[in-house]
Amino acid sequence: MKPTIFGIAALALIAAGGCERAVNEQAAAPAPKPSTTVAARPEAPPDAAAATAPVSRGAPDAISDSVITTRVKTGILSDPGMAGSDVSVNTDRGVVSLTGIIKSQEQAAIASAHAQRQDGVMRVDNQLAVNLH
Repeated sequence: MKPTIFGIAALALIAAGGCERAVNEQAAAPAPKPSTTVAARPEAPPDAAAATAPVSRGAPDAISDSVITTRVKTGILSDPGMAGSDVSVNTDRGVVSLTGIIKSQEQAAIASAHAQRQDGVMRVDNQLAVNLH
């Protein structure tokens, strides 16, 4: 059986209509979900907010180092027994380092106590020096 011109034309119209519909359906279809394969997509550069956000170190309720540092500094600055001292506080992975100049060993004990009572503190490294003058 030999195809006729009408048969070829009909097939062409059907094919064209099908292509148009496929294009329209493709445009209306939701975008495909991104691939979950790590190797298939490059890592996005971190944004500024993510770079400065506190990092959880294990437990979901872990307190960040910056929160620990702020709480220890606030306690030391608000304590009348620490008058005349110059204490710097730094926290790294729950280890609080106290450095600076104090007037007495009592102030060293007060500063250490402020650090030790904070949640999330693993250890206190007291490097405070007493100024005898």
